[in-house]
Amino acid sequence: MADDGPQPRRRISLFRHLIEWLILVLVIVASITAALTLTLLFTERQYEQRIYPNINIRGVDVSGMTVEEARAEVERAYGAFLYNPVELQFREQLWYPAADELGLRLVMDDALDEALAYGRGATRLENVRMAATVWQEGIDLPLHLEIDQQVMQQYLLGIAATIEDPPRDAALWLQGATVVQQPEHWGRQVLIDETVADMTATVQELVRRPVVVRTREVEPRLRDAEVAPFADELRLMLSEPIVLNGSTGACVQGCQWQWSIDELASWLSVRRIVGEDGEPTYAISLDPTEIRNLLRPLATAVREEGTLPRVAWNGGNLVITAPGANGQGMDVDQAVADIRSLLAHEERTLALPMVAIPPPVTASNLASLGITDQVASGISSFANSEQYRITNIRAGARRMHGVLIPPGTRFSFNDQLGSVDAANGFVEGLAIVNNRTQQEWGGGLCQVSTTVFRAAFFGGLPINERHAHAFRISWYEELGEPPGFDAAIFTPYNDLRFTNDTGHWLLMESYVDLSRQRLSVALYGTPTGRTVTYDHRVVARTPAPTAPVYVNDPTKPVGYVRQSDVARGGIEIELYRTITRGGESSRQTFETEFRPWPNIYVRGTGR
Repeated sequence: MADDGPQPRRRISLFRHLIEWLILVLVIVASITAALTLTLLFTERQYEQRIYPNINIRGVDVSGMTVEEARAEVERAYGAFLYNPVELQFREQLWYPAADELGLRLVMDDALDEALAYGRGATRLENVRMAATVWQEGIDLPLHLEIDQQVMQQYLLGIAATIEDPPRDAALWLQGATVVQQPEHWGRQVLIDETVADMTATVQELVRRPVVVRTREVEPRLRDAEVAPFADELRLMLSEPIVLNGSTGACVQGCQWQWSIDELASWLSVRRIVGEDGEPTYAISLDPTEIRNLLRPLATAVREEGTLPRVAWNGGNLVITAPGANGQGMDVDQAVADIRSLLAHEERTLALPMVAIPPPVTASNLASLGITDQVASGISSFANSEQYRITNIRAGARRMHGVLIPPGTRFSFNDQLGSVDAANGFVEGLAIVNNRTQQEWGGGLCQVSTTVFRAAFFGGLPINERHAHAFRISWYEELGEPPGFDAAIFTPYNDLRFTNDTGHWLLMESYVDLSRQRLSVALYGTPTGRTVTYDHRVVARTPAPTAPVYVNDPTKPVGYVRQSDVARGGIEIELYRTITRGGESSRQTFETEFRPWPNIYVRGTGR
């Protein structure tokens, strides 16, 4: 049987010991608390308005310092940083901005206030605990950095001007006839936002560090490869002069013109434009006006006018009896196109393109010429002329029949007459040339030129060229005309020329009256209102030679002799023409000096 007697006494003893230990612990804690309280009270008095020991602000020991002392210490510690937070670098260039230039500011007040308040702001027990912890372990309070990125951006924008390099497009222009090609240039741009981000990250350490300014290359919009084809095209266009050949008009024997490279360059212009894709490009323009201006004198030189038709007066109802032939003129539009094409090739010679030009007068505009009345006429006699002479008179008269004379033009008898040969109906006959008898084509043509002269004379037309015969000839006085009313021609030297100054077209017709042996020339046109009269004066006379002159005629048999001219003395005479129009008159003088004229006999020398 168990003995249960002493067990309750042992339980009481354990409980008593537990109570004693608890009381001891409480006493110890109270003692420690009292000690700490006493220590805290002592510390509070010692560090009144000072920061407790073992407190740092961002690594700066501010223990036992007043706020101002701590501020000064922090500023001293980070002064170098604030003076120059970063070293900005770009290649060999360096910048050392101050904190305020970058918008940087250390927020010290909050850190200082927090340092001073540490261990003071809670309950006394909590303050004791915090103070004890700091005493044993220490504390490093944060120091914040305020960053104004707009200020930082403005600073970077300020130095960007020394770093940035704008891109330059490839360019092209003409300097005279020289093709100038400017090469492309890649630009450089400062990456502001990226550099600001790098600087923002770097300054967080509050230690000056280098920061490389970020940049990027900027591609030009217009590249060398895009401009090169235009430069090549220009160089080809200006590689050689242009040679132009013409072979009509005044250039029947061939004309050649050369346009220099400088002249070619004056037509060209190079412009930068915006292409269809919105990107820049170049355009080469050629001014056709400049080309046309240069072609104008060439067109005049190679122009070959169509011939005028032969026209019959037909009682006032004009009729074309022989149509005019087409002329030739430069096809200017085609020439411009050909020259454009020529500039794109190395071959630089061009035969000027020609087109047919209608005759200046056709049935469609004949009635508009204003030929409505006879305005003048001339007449002469060729009585008792030899047959060869009559043949030539008729052939010459045909060349003057139906001839149109444009207003303002100068009529040339020799040009209108053409070649004096068998093809035009002329025959050879005897004539006295330089005081000797010889066979000449067209003997008697002076009868025609004299009659044309008389028509122009009575039309009041300006006589530009007229030659008198060397000897006085009876034919030209048979109708009562005074001596000196003649006009000698000798192709191609002596000519008869007059100007149509009526302001309108003239039509010349010639008529040969074989029965009366007379030749007449009429001029038709628009009435001029002119009245023409004439008179003459003999200035001097010389006696006729006594020795006769014989003209041998092989067409007549030996023994045939006929006197064709009677000896006459020489004479100097002045023929006067008075032109009256609108009450005003003008007087002109035509001087003639005939040498003495012998008896002339035609002598047969044939079989």
